[in-house]
Parts: sequence; structure tokens; C-alpha cells
Amino acid sequence: MRRLVTILVVLLLASPAAAAMRDGWVGDVAVVAWLEGEVVKVALANGGSSRVTLTLASDGWDQGWRPFFLDRTIVVPARTVVIEAFDLSSSWRGEPIAVRVSAWDREAVVAVQTSEIFSPAAYVVRAQEGVRVFVDLAFLVRDLDTAHLVVDEVYRGFGQGDVGEIAVEAVEGGFYFSPARRQVEWMDPYMILSMRAPKPQRGVTTFSFNVYKVQTDAFSYYEEEITGPSILVYDRNLAYQDNSHLSPPPTPPWNWRP
Repeated sequence: MRRLVTILVVLLLASPAAAAMRDGWVGDVAVVAWLEGEVVKVALANGGSSRVTLTLASDGWDQGWRPFFLDRTIVVPARTVVIEAFDLSSSWRGEPIAVRVSAWDREAVVAVQTSEIFSPAAYVVRAQEGVRVFVDLAFLVRDLDTAHLVVDEVYRGFGQGDVGEIAVEAVEGGFYFSPARRQVEWMDPYMILSMRAPKPQRGVTTFSFNVYKVQTDAFSYYEEEITGPSILVYDRNLAYQDNSHLSPPPTPPWNWRP
């Protein structure tokens, strides 16, 4: 019996994980971190009028009880975005990573984002630039009989006015016919979302959104919330300083112990 497989994408007005965005701030400095290969990149955007000295450290240890990367203290000038990069130790085995960002009077622990489901074209964008996010829908395939995906209608940022619409630009994948090979082939399904970054009222903001995996049958309803990427937005009059190309300090020697 032939089966028809459908992925249903619905738009929903809902609030994202605002708590996670609040946790990504140290005073006037917004912090976003993500993984590129085996390099952790950290963006720090200081929207305030004074420079800030911050220490960035690995929050947690690898399987050999070593930090994932060495601590680093940097100065973020006023009205400036700074990008730092950290090489991971060779013993990293895919464990969740977080960065502890601390000033003399406060600190934040920021999760390092990976591209398992969401892959933004950029994690740091200027105000009112276009933002595209690739969404890998492979996690939905095993439950196609009972599940569908719901997407927030709008994203919401740290500021009250940091709101914008989310458009589903494309949904592709599944079985298709290849004329060159004369065979039916499978392409992993994916979705592309597009939106326009807000104009931050405070010069800097972060925003995010959610998608929801909804499973229903004749007897039950289950909804799993999946938090989207946290993206940093800075006003066009802020300076931009990318230090990620500089040679980082060496990672800890493999016999290092705390």
C-alpha cells in the first residue's frame, strides 16, 4: 500500500525563551556564543557609554577534567561589538559547552550554540539586516505519521519593541525523481526561515523564536518546544571589532590538571 508523507508547517503567535535571552547579558553587554568546527566564537556587544573588562572562561570540564579552553580577559570598549575565538582541546567529544562571562560585580553563563537543528547565516547582524535560518527537519522524519511542526509567527527580542515577523521561505526534501539516474532518491528535508532584524532601542539586542513538534493521535496531544538560535543585533553606529582571526593562546597541554 502506497503511503503519502506530508510535513505540515503552521505559524503560531507565541513567546520565545525570554529567560535564556536575559541570561545572556552582563550589565550593558550582550553575549552570544556558537561553535564553528572545533572553534568557539563569542560575540560581546557593549551598548553602554563605558568600557567593560570581562573574563571569558569554560563553564565545565571535558572527560579528562580539563577546561574546554583557556580563560581570557578582554576589554570591550563602549559602543563596540567584539568577536573572540577559542580553540577547543582535542579531547572534546561533543559534550554541551557553555561560556562563563564575568565582570567584577556580575556574571552570565551562555550556552554555546551548535548547528544540529538550526543554522543561521550569521549569529551577529546589524540592525534591519535580513536574517535567514536553515532548519534541519531530519528530527521530524521518524514521527511523520503523527507529528507536525509549528513555527512562531514572530520573533521577540530583549527589548519590548524588538519584534518582527517570521516568514517560511522554503520547505524542501523528501522523495524525488532524478532524471539523470532514472531513480527515486531521498533528500533530507529542511526549511528556510527569513526575517528582518529589529532596530534596537538600546543600540544592542538579542532575539530568538521557537518551533514546536506537535504529536497527536486519537487519544493524546503532546507538544515539544524547541528553542531557536539566539542572534545578536547591533545598531549601525556601533564599532565592530573581529578578533577571531588572531592567533589564540595555546590550548592546555594534555597533562594539565587544575
